Amino acid sequence: MSASVSKSDDNAVTLGHNDANRSSSAIVAEGVLAGVIAAAVVAVVFLVIDMASGHALRTPTQLGGMLLVLIGSAPAAPGDIATPLALYTLFHFVAFIVIGIIVASIVQVTMRQPSAVLLFVIVFFAFEVVFTGFVAFLDATSTSGITPYQVAIGNLVATIAMAVFFTARHPKLRKLGRALNAEE
Repeated sequence: MSASVSKSDDNAVTLGHNDANRSSSAIVAEGVLAGVIAAAVVAVVFLVIDMASGHALRTPTQLGGMLLVLIGSAPAAPGDIATPLALYTLFHFVAFIVIGIIVASIVQVTMRQPSAVLLFVIVFFAFEVVFTGFVAFLDATSTSGITPYQVAIGNLVATIAMAVFFTARHPKLRKLGRALNAEE
């Protein structure tokens, strides 16, 4: 099975049979890896931002504290950063792993149907809206200093990390992108 994206056969992009027919366990494994990479990159970005402001681990600790309140648990004791930090770290990595699996599934669909690349755009904007809304909801119950800029930077960095990961693993995605741009 192969598909091409282009009105002209000269610069058609053919997506190969092997990429289009991977097992679901391979797709999930790839999504897990992409999610862990994106989560780690975002964690490092927030660590750098927090350290620059003189408060290492402030962002994940505050978000973890908000999660504790959200799940109905008593807030962490003053000075206890381990509980909210561990909770948020778990939540952060699980959320990114789920997103990574979704994106890996979209990549798989795109290998079979190149026009499905538009799903990337939809998923990206949906993720932005959902995550920004989630942080705003959590922030409404606290006095944290997490800014929309931090959320946007984190999401942008995660998107770039996943894009680099998937295009490195699937070079044909780069060809697909160039072919779609050429048609415009």
